[in-house]
Amino acid sequence: MDIVDMIVHVNETIPTERMHELEDVVRTDACVISACSSNENPHLLMVTYNPACTSSGYVLNMIQAQGVHANLVGL
Repeated sequence: MDIVDMIVHVNETIPTERMHELEDVVRTDACVISACSSNENPHLLMVTYNPACTSSGYVLNMIQAQGVHANLVGL
């Protein structure tokens, strides 16, 4: 199985609890392997997923559907 890592930048400053809620939403996708934020970089959400059954655009849309402004970070 191939896996892809991506970083999402959440533009707003949101409470840690809200960022954890975003992690939980992303994890509802069966193709997402992990989703976690960092205390050192509170605007960033790291996501690992299987590209055979989801895409970075779909994951980003899931996050944006929660009412936050977010962008993919280019690597």
